[in-house]
Amino acid sequence: MAEKEEVMFLCGYFEKDAEDKIRARQDAPLDYSANNVQERLIAGMKNCASLSVLSAPFVGSFPKESRAVFFDKLESDSGIQYVSFCNVWGLRNPSRAAALKKKIRELIEKEGGAKHIVVYSTHTPLLEAAVYAKRRCKDAEICLIVPDLPEYNNLNQKVSALYRYAKKYDAARFYKLCREVDSYLFFAPEMEKMFDTAGKKVIVSEGFLDDGIFEANEKKRPTVHESGNLRYIVYTGTTNEKFGIRDLVGAFEGIEGDNYRLVLCGSGDADDYIKSRAASDKRIMALGQVSPAESRLWQLRADVLVNPRPNDEEFTKYSFPSKNLEYLASGAPVVAYLLGGMPREYESFMFCIEEDGNHAEKIRKAIFEAAEAPDSSFRYRKFRAYAENRLSVSGVVRQIIEG
Repeated sequence: MAEKEEVMFLCGYFEKDAEDKIRARQDAPLDYSANNVQERLIAGMKNCASLSVLSAPFVGSFPKESRAVFFDKLESDSGIQYVSFCNVWGLRNPSRAAALKKKIRELIEKEGGAKHIVVYSTHTPLLEAAVYAKRRCKDAEICLIVPDLPEYNNLNQKVSALYRYAKKYDAARFYKLCREVDSYLFFAPEMEKMFDTAGKKVIVSEGFLDDGIFEANEKKRPTVHESGNLRYIVYTGTTNEKFGIRDLVGAFEGIEGDNYRLVLCGSGDADDYIKSRAASDKRIMALGQVSPAESRLWQLRADVLVNPRPNDEEFTKYSFPSKNLEYLASGAPVVAYLLGGMPREYESFMFCIEEDGNHAEKIRKAIFEAAEAPDSSFRYRKFRAYAENRLSVSGVVRQIIEG
């Protein structure tokens, strides 16, 4: 058997055992979506490579999003190497980069360099650390995984003018560091236009799914899906206004029937609105942010899964919502817009929301169509065949490390 390639993975992942410790000092929601994607990547890379994982976990900054002035290093039984850093806004990015560089020096002195340096996300400290590692590891190459553009990392409505200015500076610095990147994995084709990729390897994949996820879901869904009179319409993820949450709530309120329930798992800038509407309509179940395990259970329990993110803003061309893949793999009918960053094939996998006209009314129409469809399993079967051919995490990882 050929010797496995040495891979250094720079990321913001945190393990399940650390969730309670992190959440105890957080005032902002944890980014479970990014964490789930990184967890899949780590599992896939362990199958294909000799892997070192260095993490500066994605957590909110002090004082607005966290009560932690200093993020203490986490302990790990699985070999993941965490760093500690100053968590004060304005200071934490250079602190995160410095901590990662120090850990990289220690790792290289102890174990030697890596041929592949893989970076998840457009977070500048991670790329800065990767460039540092590349300069210390002979013949190393950087692969940057781009789930979102740096300009659109924070879509919260409530950001200050100072934040916007700092973000503009940070994005400029990030793109300058990209000169050292050797290959890219983009989640949407339009992303490539924002980078200088001349002479560099480019992979385009809207994401990836756990190996064996379809078999696991098909085994579990019949045990958790409630086939009684209640019909669960489910959303899991960040409840920001830009993601169409108000439209979803308005759409649901237009559906008649005591047997319908709208289940919202997540937190964001629309939370006050959601709570006020849930007080008026007892069919709305506002659960707030839940664990990834509970989120997956609701995806499997759902009669319809909805992603109301509209296609009317620039950022939709430069991303692919990872929740769409999780939704489609669950076996439940999926209602969503066909966003600008999504391949046209997805039109046949989902109940697509019409773009023209009133958003809430179009979402309501698509939900009702999906909920009352006599059989939508053919859409799931088509997606499974597509995903097993293109979206297995092991297959995507092999593309990254095999050149």
